[in-house]
Amino acid sequence: MSLDLQHKYEDVDEDELLASLSPEELAELEKELADIDPDANVPIGLRQRDQTDKTPTGTFSREALMKYWENETRKLLEDEIAGGSPKPEEAVTEEDDEEEDEEEEEEEELQHDKTKPEPPKDFGPRSDTPKLLKPQRVEPMRLTPPPPPADPNANGNPTVVDEALERALNNDPELTEVNLNNIDDISQETLIRFAEALRSNTHVRVFSLANTRADDPVALAIAKMLRENSSITSLNIESNYVTGKGVMALVQALPGNNTLTELRFHNQRHMCGGQVEMEMVKILRENYTLIKLGYQFNLPGPRMSMTGILTRNQDRQRQKRSVERLWAQGSASQCCVLCSLSDFQ
Repeated sequence: MSLDLQHKYEDVDEDELLASLSPEELAELEKELADIDPDANVPIGLRQRDQTDKTPTGTFSREALMKYWENETRKLLEDEIAGGSPKPEEAVTEEDDEEEDEEEEEEEELQHDKTKPEPPKDFGPRSDTPKLLKPQRVEPMRLTPPPPPADPNANGNPTVVDEALERALNNDPELTEVNLNNIDDISQETLIRFAEALRSNTHVRVFSLANTRADDPVALAIAKMLRENSSITSLNIESNYVTGKGVMALVQALPGNNTLTELRFHNQRHMCGGQVEMEMVKILRENYTLIKLGYQFNLPGPRMSMTGILTRNQDRQRQKRSVERLWAQGSASQCCVLCSLSDFQ
């Protein structure tokens, strides 16, 4: 439909159409064209056509008012560009005498205000204001209590290393657990000294040194301690730097140990590997007291074999407790049972 209209108006002769218009229609057409395509050089505020046909009355002049506002706008722009500095005023027109008089009066008032002294503004309440606000700013800071001292045992291990080591060396009967977990500033030499102190200790039952950066020399010292110690039932050396060599040293000490029931050495920096896991299971078959092992096997074969070994040891420990209970009762009817289970004593 739009294409048909376009072809329709292409055939119209513009000159013939303009010649057929009356003077009134031509004037109306000029007004419409001025609205459709205004002059770009004319300010936007002046592009709208004057639609009033009424003749001016009195002394009012629209041209003078428009010129006045143009001059005021120009002065504001110049002040903004110059940073707000005042500019000399210009006369508008001779016909705008009343507005000139008002501007002159405003000028005189501004000059008169500049010549007046202003001691109240400089030396009045403004000088006292900082003195009144200063105590309000400083006083709350003075009344704020100092922060409480940091508690060294809030996030760490409360064990006093030197004291615990001294008690372990002296075989203190009240020291039944040595907990060194998560102590950051403990040295490897100190850990080795703990292992050496626990060789002949007969009261400590639990020895824990998880997350202390223990390495293979510490594991070798603990393995030597397990061959001689007869009181420790739980050992935790998880989350350290022990390699497969140190783990094998711990495992090789267990066949001759008859008191350790729990061993944890998972989450080491170095993986043990499949060969170490198979050797580990082979050695632990000769141990009959270990019932808890804190280690996640990577191979399914050693994992299943180790589960069977731990189950065997648990059953053996349960049968041993039953024999000891029957032996304590001393019943004659149970003598044959004691004889059949004498290998568990």
